[in-house]
Amino acid sequence: MERHILSKSTFIRGNQCLKSLYLNKKRPFLRDKLSPEKLAIFRRGTRIGKLAQQLFPGGIDMSPKSPSQFQKRVLETTEIIRQKNHNTLYEAVFQYDQLLIMLDILQHTDGAWYGYEVKSSVKISDTYLLDAAFQYYVISNSGLPLKDMFLVYVNKDYAFEDEIELNELFVFESVLSRVLDLQDYIQQKVAEEKTALMRTSSPEIEVGPHCLDPYPCDFIGHCWKNVEDKSLLEKDQSSFNEQFYDFLDKINRL
Repeated sequence: MERHILSKSTFIRGNQCLKSLYLNKKRPFLRDKLSPEKLAIFRRGTRIGKLAQQLFPGGIDMSPKSPSQFQKRVLETTEIIRQKNHNTLYEAVFQYDQLLIMLDILQHTDGAWYGYEVKSSVKISDTYLLDAAFQYYVISNSGLPLKDMFLVYVNKDYAFEDEIELNELFVFESVLSRVLDLQDYIQQKVAEEKTALMRTSSPEIEVGPHCLDPYPCDFIGHCWKNVEDKSLLEKDQSSFNEQFYDFLDKINRL
């Protein structure tokens, strides 16, 4: 099996900025150092994902231990689905057309397969929908029809006490209809991003608000080094920290 070109995270990166996608692949040494805030966000996401798995007990973890195991896990995931000897898979790995994804939770129930993507957020964003749509695109084109696709996120009204009530902590929202509406867009963007990665130099893209939306890019230090007016960056970072720490305080109590 050939190696993948795009993963879910790099697809989302390319949707935000093709230059960032190119630099991530061809010039990773230009990436900014990971900040403590971003590292904490990643850890928070992992923690929330593990909690959500407890709502689907008895699953098998398909997480690759290293990038060298990606293709192996794809084959193993396919075989487990074929044999139907496990009803629940964590981090199920699929690949199609050099696109790789790992779905947080895949469950077989009532004769059908359901997909669940977990987010450490209190609401659904356009980016999360695009994330789910990309995963659905890869899974469905790999030959596995999903009966439904859910985004799982944190209940903003949950009372953070010592005892965790998982059924109250998480909100399950079906996004299948919206995901289906995005399939043509996914196909178009995949082609665009693959073309960008074939370039011999990075795309010429000016800096701007897209550098921060939906996520602060980790090549800002490189792309903004000659920009005199950095007020946009300073304003965004201040707002980001305020929102981040407010929610993190609650999550850390879990």
